[in-house]
Amino acid sequence: MKKKRIHLIGIGGAGMTALANLLLEKGYSLTGSDKNDFVARKILEKKGAKIYINHKANNIKKVEIVVYSSAILANNIEIKTAQRMNVPSFNRFDFLIDILGKKKIISIAGTHGKSTTTAMLAHILKKAKLNPTVYLGAKNKTYPLGSKWESGKYAVLETDEHDKSFLKTPSFLSIITNVDNDHLDINGPYQGKFSLLKKAFKDFSQNNRTKFIVFNNDDSFLRKVAKESKNSRKNKVFTFGIDNKADFFVKNIDYKGMKTFSDLFLNNKFQGRLELSLPEKENIYNALGAIAASQILRIPLKDCLRYLKIFGGIKRRFSILYNKKIAVVDDYAHHPTEIKTSLRMARNVFPKRRVILILQPHRYSRVSLLYKDYAFAVKNSDILFLLPIDSAGEKSIKGVNSKKIYKEILKTKSLSKNKVHFIENTKNEESFLKDLLKLKKRNDVFLFTGPGKIANIPPKFIHLFRKYEKRF
Repeated sequence: MKKKRIHLIGIGGAGMTALANLLLEKGYSLTGSDKNDFVARKILEKKGAKIYINHKANNIKKVEIVVYSSAILANNIEIKTAQRMNVPSFNRFDFLIDILGKKKIISIAGTHGKSTTTAMLAHILKKAKLNPTVYLGAKNKTYPLGSKWESGKYAVLETDEHDKSFLKTPSFLSIITNVDNDHLDINGPYQGKFSLLKKAFKDFSQNNRTKFIVFNNDDSFLRKVAKESKNSRKNKVFTFGIDNKADFFVKNIDYKGMKTFSDLFLNNKFQGRLELSLPEKENIYNALGAIAASQILRIPLKDCLRYLKIFGGIKRRFSILYNKKIAVVDDYAHHPTEIKTSLRMARNVFPKRRVILILQPHRYSRVSLLYKDYAFAVKNSDILFLLPIDSAGEKSIKGVNSKKIYKEILKTKSLSKNKVHFIENTKNEESFLKDLLKLKKRNDVFLFTGPGKIANIPPKFIHLFRKYEKRF
């Protein structure tokens, strides 16, 4: 049967790039469009995709199915043209679920850590020769486009709560890492109410086809949901934790630079030593979630520990890009909780060294709700460079900008004024980077945080630093 020609609107987004890769690996004829060029374009084109920069009606002239990302507005010229031509159109996540077909979906949800947990579980299943299909919102050496189509019966899927699409997942097994106050735009699906976000996660936990659910028992809300789920005979609940009693837990944690070591217990019985080449408590949680799921799949525990020992992490999750006379760290952190965690990691991985935080807040809606939390989150830095908000395509909100965070920092004295460099615009990027370099002292740690445009800055900063070093 001839496979249909598919067009992806907004193909440059992380989720769409990963979907494009799955479709190409399944043998579909693929085109796509995006308003901007993007890093993965050349890779996708080499694999057979035809990609257009800018949205135009002609882009979908010969396509049979249109798929669009949640960032694409209803008045997009290609959406409207598809409607006029009666071309079937699907939301990204709906279409993803459709192509996964009869695969058993293992879904990972949560505010923090779901990308790493997804990648860890995918790594375990791959090493166990279960050949999982993988779809995650990040990249690493194994999954450079964030996805892989394989022949096995399992699909390991990172879900997305921001648009409630995760509630559509027909899960065979699910993991919930934690629940925090994110995606609470007053005009969004949760109407600015944390209670509605919590309800959505509870609904997600009840959507499982087989009722296998893995919860983080150190999250107070999930602990309550797990208890309720355990009391239901329909559910088969597994819990993990560090601070609270759980099915899987660790003791005797030892942090050594970028590595962590701990003793793993199942039902109070010692199972072995959990060793990770990743720093801090948060990655232990991620590993525990992946281990719990792997036990439901009957993968020997000793094998899981062996596989996790060689797991190399994912890109932009405390990625050390450079570490000679200075260190340059690239991190996806965008929520205040994650920023605090990244700073703590920097302090522990690089003890007794100055930490210079370069923060680009993400989304007007997030800053409008969490600007006070942002101000507190930066407290553990020695110097802060505060960049303008990355809108991520959102419309601006009156009175909401990085200056709102800056004023709150000074008001609460989380950092003194002489330690904060408020950058009102980064149009002259090289000038900003030179200002950053002027503050440099030997052994400084430059920590770049944010999910969007800031990802392009660390390599440029390293290049500039090397040029500077050659002159002296």
